[in-house]
Amino acid sequence: MKQDKADKIIQKAERRAAKAAKQVEIAGRKAEQTKQKQAAKAEKKAAQAARRADLKAAKHTKKAEQATKKAQLAAQKAQEKKAKIAAKTAAKAVEGEEGGGDGKKKKKGKKKLLLILIPVLAVAIGAGVFFFLKGGEKEEEAPPEPIPIPLEYLLNEVPITALPVTGEEVLVYQEEVPPEPPAEPEEPEEAPKDGGEDAAEDGEASGGDSEDGGEAEAAPEPEAEEEPGFTRILYRYEGLKNPKSLVTAYAAVMSTEDAGFSLVDETLLRIDPPEEYGASGSLLLARNVPTAEDGSGGGVHSLLLSWEETSCSVLLDMPEGRVHDPKPETPPAAATRRGLSDLKAIHPSKLGLPGESMEAYELIPQEGSVRIAGTGSVAMRVNIYGEGNQFAGSYFLSNDGRLYKLDEAANAVVELEWE
Repeated sequence: MKQDKADKIIQKAERRAAKAAKQVEIAGRKAEQTKQKQAAKAEKKAAQAARRADLKAAKHTKKAEQATKKAQLAAQKAQEKKAKIAAKTAAKAVEGEEGGGDGKKKKKGKKKLLLILIPVLAVAIGAGVFFFLKGGEKEEEAPPEPIPIPLEYLLNEVPITALPVTGEEVLVYQEEVPPEPPAEPEEPEEAPKDGGEDAAEDGEASGGDSEDGGEAEAAPEPEAEEEPGFTRILYRYEGLKNPKSLVTAYAAVMSTEDAGFSLVDETLLRIDPPEEYGASGSLLLARNVPTAEDGSGGGVHSLLLSWEETSCSVLLDMPEGRVHDPKPETPPAAATRRGLSDLKAIHPSKLGLPGESMEAYELIPQEGSVRIAGTGSVAMRVNIYGEGNQFAGSYFLSNDGRLYKLDEAANAVVELEWE
């Protein structure tokens, strides 16, 4: 009978593993089916980006042509003005020669001044056109480039199986998340300073007093430099068909004994998986890494999985601490009130067994203890056999004095009444 039960447990584990593998296969097949749609979408986006770039280039070219035209008009106007001024200056110079020597000197000086200002104006206009054209050419930040879909993650030189994603329609981006800088200590408030010569005199006087008899303040000791934290690695997946099923199946595979990860909370405490995952959410997987003989390794590896409608992310980190189980609860005082002797004295009908007395049955307690799900109680398992060593059922005596029976068909326990 024990071997049959062990076989059932093994078969159940195999069914769960097969179900998880089937979910991964379905997710990959669905992703492959959307390959052509996503490829067409990517091509459309690329065409739109190229069209926007052409429009921007045409806009910049138009601005440059307008600026050049303005510069040419300004230069033409400057030449015409120069010619007018030169003609006017020449006419006045002729009149000055007729009027006397002093007038001639004054007109020549004014003419030279005008001729000097015209080239300066032309240089200023050319400089303005140059800076206008230069300012219009603003470089845009290049978008991040996708990477090939990884088959493995590398965390502290240790390979970890990556999300089982395939298909050209899925885009993967990788980036480093630097550690947050340590909080800076608050600086003490400065004493108010008085302006003017009186403040300077007061400062000199106080300095003299400290040199004569006061004690100088001790210089603060330099703080020890903190070692830089671990640089986390983030992988972003976009264009997924059903990220919830993908993450759920991946978490089930990584929680097997071979992978060694467990579902934990923020304190690295092992927790039970939820009954159902939502359309969006997150979960944290972590495992303890053994230390090698040469001192390498050790620490904790964690994978923070987050997902939404068509995308998900995986954040690789090495948090401080250790993955641990919850502390066992202290058995209450009521645990001593019910034991094996009480089970032998109970009427068989209370256990769902035929007969009038438990003397016809053999009670065999099992080694170790089990935890009753949903109650937090620890219980001792007792197998009961009838005539001909025929298995009659499995029962549990909890540390809080309760009695349970194992329903093998439903793989669950049912609480029974003592009285």
